[in-house]
Amino acid sequence: MSDLLTAERPDTRTPERSRYYDVAALASAVAGLTSFAPLPSPVSAVLLTVFVLSGPGLAIVTWLRIPVAASVAAVPVLGLSVVTAATTVLAWFYRWPATGLLLVMVLAVVASALRHRWHDTGAGPVRVVTLRQARFRLAQWAHDARRNRPLILVAVTLALWVAVLFGLGTTEYSQFGLLFVGSGPGLVVCALMMLGAFVWALRTKAVGTAATAVLGVIVVERLTPTLVTDVPIYGWTYKHLGVVDYIQQFQTLPPKGVDIYGEWPGFFTAFAWFGDITSADMMSIAHWFAPVIHVLLAVVIAAIARLLGFDMRVALTAAMVAELANWVGQDYFSPQAIALVMALGVVALLVVSTEHRSAAYLSILVFAALVPTHQLTPYWLFGVTAALTVTRKIRPWWLPVLYFAILVAYLVPRLDIVAPYGLLSGFNPVDNAASNVTAVGTFGKIFTSAVCRSLSAGIILLAVVCAILLWRSKRPVWIATVMAFSSFALLAGQSYGGEAIFRVYLYAVPGCAILIAPIFVDALTIRFRSGLLRRVVPVGLASGLAYVTFAGLQGYYGLWSLVVGYQSQVTFAEDILANEQPPAMIMSIYPAGLPTRVSADYIKFAVVDKDFDQPLLALPPALLEGFPHGGQIEMLTADAAKREGDTYLVFNTQGTAAIRYYGYLPDGSVDNFEDQLRSSPDWSVSAQDVDSTIFRYTGPRR
Repeated sequence: MSDLLTAERPDTRTPERSRYYDVAALASAVAGLTSFAPLPSPVSAVLLTVFVLSGPGLAIVTWLRIPVAASVAAVPVLGLSVVTAATTVLAWFYRWPATGLLLVMVLAVVASALRHRWHDTGAGPVRVVTLRQARFRLAQWAHDARRNRPLILVAVTLALWVAVLFGLGTTEYSQFGLLFVGSGPGLVVCALMMLGAFVWALRTKAVGTAATAVLGVIVVERLTPTLVTDVPIYGWTYKHLGVVDYIQQFQTLPPKGVDIYGEWPGFFTAFAWFGDITSADMMSIAHWFAPVIHVLLAVVIAAIARLLGFDMRVALTAAMVAELANWVGQDYFSPQAIALVMALGVVALLVVSTEHRSAAYLSILVFAALVPTHQLTPYWLFGVTAALTVTRKIRPWWLPVLYFAILVAYLVPRLDIVAPYGLLSGFNPVDNAASNVTAVGTFGKIFTSAVCRSLSAGIILLAVVCAILLWRSKRPVWIATVMAFSSFALLAGQSYGGEAIFRVYLYAVPGCAILIAPIFVDALTIRFRSGLLRRVVPVGLASGLAYVTFAGLQGYYGLWSLVVGYQSQVTFAEDILANEQPPAMIMSIYPAGLPTRVSADYIKFAVVDKDFDQPLLALPPALLEGFPHGGQIEMLTADAAKREGDTYLVFNTQGTAAIRYYGYLPDGSVDNFEDQLRSSPDWSVSAQDVDSTIFRYTGPRR
């Protein structure tokens, strides 16, 4: 094991390790085949996840002589790529043999493993651990664990976290987010304790415990929303659920022009296939999605650090820094989350392409699957590839040319679809870097924005300093530097609907973390001769880590009252979409709360009117002047009277909280507007509970 943890020994795949790949591939195939069995849906979902993230990838890498760390990064990414590519092609050709596709993949994995075992005739049999040996090793591990104090701290922290969860289920509105209500401060305490265990493990060189602490931080920070809510957070999550539901119901892509998702369908077809095989509720899949994505990100980031020549402690530190610093919240059920994992997998393969040309060829498969999965990520990855090729860090030289050809070939037929969304928003990096929220808002909003900006700026500046230090000490720096700062080029021509600056930071985090990690480990383990440094450095490290931990949590949970979802709102939306007939208008005050695109039924409304669920605040500012006494109720009533179908006006706690948080409308104006509707003879309450009130126009038609 010590050979695997040192940077000096070459990290190559040995024939013996290849045999373990084959055994693991066969075990994965069994898991995939078992997902067909009449098991509970959650069990089938777990089994199929194991197969997708291991089986296809192992069947491919077992034939390649690439480093172990490259295999670790490639295996789950290849599985995702195979599924997204296969299901996308099938959907394009109006074929949907869900069961047949899984059987083909399982048989391919089995055939690859058996063929490789037969081909590798010079290798001896795989050593099997006997029951007695397993018991002895388990007893030895338990003995070591009892003496492993950092591991004990991890266990204590998890127990405390479970207790904290009980105070987060029903929290009141707070302009400062979840960390400032109920037992929210306990989340910060748990994250800091887990971080303390991680640092302790690093100092004692307990690499396994350090890896456990990274997983523990993911549990504390990313699993919490899953366990304290009934449905996924973020209203935009449900737009993706509606597309997946449509593909599942009709086994084809949504009609062209309804929205942009059907033109980049890889994510949606993959999960529609996943749902068809397992019969799992896609809402539950979305609910558990974020923790899984963060585990994959941690694995791939650590693998890239290892491939750059750093030891395991640095690799785990890079994963930890990336986890703590990522406040952006792009881990929800979305193409962006999957695309980032796939893109980093390509980077891992490219890192070793100069010595292992097969890794470069393999990256083409992943890139080709990535292009129809997300609109922006492949372009960032192309920029990274081009920069590394020009500086001769990757080979072959024609790789970015092929990437660019794939991008152009995919984009050109879809220019008419992309154009309304803005292909280029202007060559003004300052404007493109502006957030999509310009309102000043409450003090809580100002506080959270300041925390996020300071964290982002601090991580970027720290990465710059660490890059210089690594360069001066002649350690590998260029690839991580390109990863960290290449995304800023996106600001040259695209605002991405006001989200470009968030995507820039998201893409920058892995590279920044890899640059920061070796300097952090040096500062943590080096013995300073100066007494002043021995006192200042630990205090500085502790303070910096504590702030990064808090700031990352605050950025992630600061909008909690605005993004949390409720089961009743999902039910209301599903009922309206199922029972109404187009044309209809479902207008919320603010786009939060009621998920108007949660099911496939949204398509029938969007085909007639793409803006059937346009929020009130999306109206021209002139129409909202003097709200709610500027004639808005009369305008909406007159518009509803002219419509053929029904008109709904939706009020909910999240929308009211958002308007209050950002200061879009004067205090009390939403309540006043709701009172006007209640007293109007033309509007009646269609549905109501503690979190939502839905009005429907019932007045005369014109």
